[in-house]
Amino acid sequence: MTDLLSKVRFRGHWQVVIRPTAFKKDRVGEIGSLFPIVERCSVSLRGWDFPHIDRRKQPHIDVDWVGQEVDWEHHVELWRLYQSGQFVQAGGMWEDWRDQSGLWPPERTWKAGSGLGVLDATFRFIEIFEFAARLCQTEAGDERVRILVTLSSLKERTLFLESPNRIPLLGEYKAGINELPYEVELSRADLIAAPREHALEPTARLFERFGWNAGRDMLKGLQAELDRR
Repeated sequence: MTDLLSKVRFRGHWQVVIRPTAFKKDRVGEIGSLFPIVERCSVSLRGWDFPHIDRRKQPHIDVDWVGQEVDWEHHVELWRLYQSGQFVQAGGMWEDWRDQSGLWPPERTWKAGSGLGVLDATFRFIEIFEFAARLCQTEAGDERVRILVTLSSLKERTLFLESPNRIPLLGEYKAGINELPYEVELSRADLIAAPREHALEPTARLFERFGWNAGRDMLKGLQAELDRR
């Protein structure tokens, strides 16, 4: 375990695994192809890409994977892509690292682990499924893909809405569970056709664990916020 991974796991975090259903050790024959694959597939929809690509430094090249780490402002994350086609990303919840951010400094009442942004979570699921849709079209992909997303350190967090003037969030919604895993297996064709549609279900499941049943139309409205930004 790297020092940065330990830091990520110290507070609330996302863990994402995307892989072909069928295992093939050397699916990507040349290890030098891995970083360009992630560069091409990286999703940039709101000023910070997923996964984050730091073009100012070379990726770490290991025996059968390449990856990068970043610890900058409120972004604390790392990713790896293996020659088998498996992609793994672990990223701290942005809300939990404001104490080291000059771009998003904390208020006096801020506390790590106290909140989860509704829009950030909604957008993150979009980014995950869009990246998976792109990745499965490369040599790292296959006809069927499995996506696993786990959110950790949820207990006692309260949902908050980053744009309250546009969509109201009435009441206090607090999580009673500490961890929420989500897993789905999709065909390449289905994933490519509608990544945002597939992102709706895990988003709904997450908010339901806070006691907020937003409804499909509301969730689509939240997703549409990304296009208005």
